[in-house]
Amino acid sequence: MERLGVFISVYGAREVFEMLKIYSSRVYSTRFYVVSKQYNPIVKRVVEATGGEVLVDSSLSLKSHIHMIEKFRDELDIAICTHEKPIINGLRDEIEKRGVELYTTFPTSIFALERSKILQRKLFPEDYNPPWKAFYPRSYPNESELFHDVKVWVESLGGACNVVFKPDEPAAGKGVAVGGEHFHTIEDLILNYVSGFNAPFIIERREEVEESSCQLWFDGNIDHISFLRYPEVRDYKRAFEGDLGPNTGGMGCYMDSSFKLPFMFEEDFEAGYDLARRTIKNIERWAEENGFDKSGMKPCMYYLAMAHPHKVFEGNIGRPGDPEDIPPLLSMKNDLLEFYLHLCEGNPERLNFDLKATVLVYVVPPTYGGKSTIHRDIVLNLPELFELNIDSDKLLIPGDVEVRADGRVYARTSRSVAAVATGVCLEEAAQKAHKLAVYVEDNSDPKGLLWHRGDIGVKGNVDRSIQHRKALRERFGF
Repeated sequence: MERLGVFISVYGAREVFEMLKIYSSRVYSTRFYVVSKQYNPIVKRVVEATGGEVLVDSSLSLKSHIHMIEKFRDELDIAICTHEKPIINGLRDEIEKRGVELYTTFPTSIFALERSKILQRKLFPEDYNPPWKAFYPRSYPNESELFHDVKVWVESLGGACNVVFKPDEPAAGKGVAVGGEHFHTIEDLILNYVSGFNAPFIIERREEVEESSCQLWFDGNIDHISFLRYPEVRDYKRAFEGDLGPNTGGMGCYMDSSFKLPFMFEEDFEAGYDLARRTIKNIERWAEENGFDKSGMKPCMYYLAMAHPHKVFEGNIGRPGDPEDIPPLLSMKNDLLEFYLHLCEGNPERLNFDLKATVLVYVVPPTYGGKSTIHRDIVLNLPELFELNIDSDKLLIPGDVEVRADGRVYARTSRSVAAVATGVCLEEAAQKAHKLAVYVEDNSDPKGLLWHRGDIGVKGNVDRSIQHRKALRERFGF
């Protein structure tokens, strides 16, 4: 087998699973060079198994990434990055500036449009946007005038319970505040979110919807997107059951055994194509108007959080969703590394899937999502967290955990372990995934501190989404 050098930037479980998928290649032998936020057990095993090297940098600084790429430039064939910070900070720009010859699966910083929700709203097709308005606090002579404009806008949308507050810059979902839950009056909104907030933000109308995640690759040819699309995935951002509590980076997700989710109509699925095509055209036009090199926007993953009836919540333009990247990759029949190479060469192969109903549940530490104030060292007594085999209907993928000097695995502050299961139907997959999550919690020390959201992908939750989408169709006509 041909041997290839792979650089990968590892933030959490999403990148760990990409490593496992590539490591399992039957086409290529690989050697991994990694910058990792923590000394993850899978990173440790894969690097040791392939004779590569890992640099741990909790800040995931651009300097660390460039150091590793420069150091091993003669060994590397491809660089993979699926989280936003290095992409926004110009990782590809620096690679190209230094003349390092390797493929990259992410865009230049100009096209990392996750950096600005305001810019995204301007580039999304207008009919897919809810009513929204951008506010620039530093442009106001004083806070009183800012507060006045916020009040007028919120009243025009029907009051505080009908709006959502979103910081312009990425905040992993945690900066978003929803009216009627996180604040109930305009005074609450101003006091707790607007006052003292000096960066730009958006206030938009709160939409009553069901949500899905449309993910597809753009290789520079808009006619190719139909065969570069992933199956739809349902993400759960809110911390607690019933979609309550603060927004998080994601508590879990599910994918059905077809390209559509159970609650989606055919036109919901087709809307993803329409939104993606028109957004890409808008970005190309924006690039031409500003003199940007359009080659920097390919290859590029488009993650579009769709609301049904058809609106768009947000998008990651440059990277897949987390955790929404994992279920499609688990079902993907293509060799992932070979797919990436062909994609970067501008000659991508059609994506093929052996679709399985899949449920992913994150097991998280006590403080995650604001559930508790308990700060304790938690040891995960799970040898499975070092397992490199992904050919199973039940997987444990280590995320924000680290191997310390004593050789044991410790939970950190974010999502610890992704418990992933497949089944012939969603109900079976959900039962397996939640049982697996409990297994993780029961094998931690002290026991009972790790937790997970218990309604992800379960039958009652899915059925409510189906009935809700039907009701919305009757109300809105589509």
